[in-house]
Formats: sequence, structure tokens, C-alpha cells
Amino acid sequence: MTILFSFLEPILSIADTPTDSQEIKRQHIFLIYMGLLMSLGGLLWGTLCILHELYLPAAIPFGYILITTLNFLFLYKTKNFAIAQNIQIFISLILPFFFQYFLGGFVASGGNVLWSVLAVFGSFTLRNKRASIIWLIHFVLIMILSGLTDPMAKEYDIGLSESYITFFFVINFILTVSIIFSLFYYFVSSEDSARKKLEDSLEELKFTQNKLIASEKMASLGALVSGVAHEINTPLGVGLSGVSQIRHEVTKIESNYKGEALTEEALVASIETILKLTQTINDRLINAVDLVKSFKSISVDQHFEDKREFHLKKYMDDLILSLQNHTKSKQVSINNTIDDSIVLNSFPGIFSQIVTNLILNSVVHAFENSEGNVIDLTTNIKDEDLIISYRDNGCGISDEIEKKIFDPFFTTKRGQGGSGLGMNIVYNLVTQKLDGSINIVKVSPHGLGFDIILTTSHIKA
Repeated sequence: MTILFSFLEPILSIADTPTDSQEIKRQHIFLIYMGLLMSLGGLLWGTLCILHELYLPAAIPFGYILITTLNFLFLYKTKNFAIAQNIQIFISLILPFFFQYFLGGFVASGGNVLWSVLAVFGSFTLRNKRASIIWLIHFVLIMILSGLTDPMAKEYDIGLSESYITFFFVINFILTVSIIFSLFYYFVSSEDSARKKLEDSLEELKFTQNKLIASEKMASLGALVSGVAHEINTPLGVGLSGVSQIRHEVTKIESNYKGEALTEEALVASIETILKLTQTINDRLINAVDLVKSFKSISVDQHFEDKREFHLKKYMDDLILSLQNHTKSKQVSINNTIDDSIVLNSFPGIFSQIVTNLILNSVVHAFENSEGNVIDLTTNIKDEDLIISYRDNGCGISDEIEKKIFDPFFTTKRGQGGSGLGMNIVYNLVTQKLDGSINIVKVSPHGLGFDIILTTSHIKA
């Protein structure tokens, strides 16, 4: 079958254009292949009629071949498949009826009208259920008309022997069934091939999507690392400066002591300075330790999607602390009023990824001013749902952007560092990983919010 299609490929592709999809090309092949097979049958029957000097009946199968040739030439020149397919289906339906009539009726012709069944198969190329049903109804009407006109057709009966008539019946059944099988085989094999290609493309798409998601996660983690590194530099710098000043004070005390110039007042002043410096260093180092702890917790969870129990409000506090370098650039104030009693048994890394992307999305896209920027995080338990609400008072979005905000690669910052994957990842994590839903909320008078709706099964029992 593959060799046959390779041989016939120049003919089977006469209707194709560069913009046609593979499905449309398969429709072209199906119809043209049907026309070619019926033309071969017409050649056989026309030749048999000529051998028996039945010139009027012979004109019908040869006429089918001629009309098919002209129709395919029209198709090749115009690429108008819609007209060509209806012409081909029509002649495949009507001409076998006339051929049978002029051979003496249903019995005398060996049931030649059975070839009209192929017109019904040809109607599948329309890819329209209603149109196929209409052609089926026409076929049924042709069969009824064939039965009604059968007595009138007997005047053309040339009186073939019963063995001849049986032979014609066998030939007609074998040829029509073979063509139907051939068309069906092509249809099934091409659909299987297309399905296999689609499955391969889907697997490749999933693989690419996972790589992009992993890349986006690493980018998010990289932003977290750079932010934490920047924040740690400040207390460490203060600590180094403080230690240097303490060393200076100690050196001064030692010098005065050795020179017997150390007074009580100078000693007390130096001690007070050292105490203030140590307190400052201590406070800043505590801040650094807290930041490192929060970063360690968040970064590990973002890397490993393990299920465990965690305190939602405290976890969000750690996340907010680790992102403060980014929020500080736009003077963003984050109000975490999540219910303090909520303990989840879920995937903290996924929650971290979701909220990180939402916050960074607000910082990059929503806040146009460098002051008065606020984000609110709240929770609500309603019926069997846990609702995590996120709101910002930024510039908001238009209705057009709202329709596309979760689409992959959609971004309003194309060419400015926006990948267009952040909100798509949020949507996929909520719906696929957490089995929840996420709704967009317009904040009055301006701003944007999201409601993440999860089942209470995430809450620790």
C-alpha cells in the first residue's frame, strides 16, 4: 500500500497547497484515490461492454473516466476542492444507476448500482456529518428508484446466461468491497499515523514545557538568591564596619593605658561606644540569620516538591522576607493577614512558586509608582473550600489582557525580560498540582487580584 501511494503521489497531491494541513491533504488523497479506483472499475466494465458490442452502456463507465479526468484537471488548476469533491461524489452516485439501467436492471447487470456505495464513502471527505447524511439519503433514494425502474430496464437485457450474471455479481461485490476496504484501510492507517505524530508532538511539547517550567523555576530561584545575597551584604557590611570601629576603640584604650593617659571618662565613653556597636552588629546579624533561614526553607521547598506539614502564615512571612530586595525597589508593602491557625499538609514549594510569581508579577507589571504600593494576602474558609486571596493596588489590566493572562508566552513586557510563562505556571500549579482553581478579581478602583480556591483536604486534619 505504501509503495502504491508513493507511485501515485504526484496525482494524489494535485489539490494540495502549501498552506494545507495534513488533515486537509488526507481528505484530498481519499477522494482522488476513490476516483482513481472507480475509474479502473469503469475501464474494466467499459471494456467488457465493448467486447459484447454494448456501446450505449459502455459510454457510461467511459464517461465516468472522462468526467473524473476533467474534474481532476479542474482541481489541479483551481485547487477548488469543495466543487471538485461534490462533482466526484455526484457522478459516483448517479452513473452506476444509469449503467445498471442500460444493462437490463439489477439482476442482469449483476447489481452494478452497488458502486454507488462509494459515493457515500466519498462524502466522508466533506468532514461534515450533516452533508454525509444527505448523501446517504440520496443513495437510499437511488436504490429505491433502481427498484422501481427495474421492470422498465429489462428491455435492455441482452439475455446473458445465469453463470454470466453470477460472475458479474461476484465481480461487483469483490470490486466494491475491495475498494471500500482499501479506502477504509487508508483512512484508518492515515488516522493512526496522524495520531502517532500528534502523540509524538505532544510528548515533545510536554518535554519542552517541563524544560521551560524548570528554567522559569530556576530563574525565580535565581532572583531569590540575588535578592537574598543583596540583603545579606548590608548586615555583613555593617558588621565589618562595626568590628573595625570596636578594634579602633580597643586600640585607643590600650594605647592610653600603656601611656598612663587613660582616664575614667575616656574608658566609660569607649565602653559605651563598644556596647552600641556590638548591639548594632548583633541586631544586623540576627536579621541576616533570619533571612538565611527563610531563604533556606523557601529555596529547598522550591527545588523539591515534597509534601509536608507547614504553617501557612509563617511560611508566607518567610517568603515575603526573602523577596524584600525586589519589593523594596518599588516600596511595596505586603500585608500578610492569613489566618494564623491554618496549618497545611501539602506542597510548600508549590505555594512558594505560586506566591513568588504573583508578587514578582505585581512588582514588574502592576506598580508604576515608587510609593503607596500595597499587596494583601488573606485567607477564607467557605463550605469545603480554602480560599487564598491575593490583591494588589497596581494599575490593573484590560479586558483583553484578562482573557490571555494565563496563556503561555503571553507578556506585556516582550523584549524587556518578560518570558510570558510566570502566570501560566501559576495556573498549571494551581489546577494540576493542587487540583484547585484560580479566578481573576478586578480590584476597585484599580488593581488586580486572584482567588486561589483549594479543597480543605490541604488543611491538616
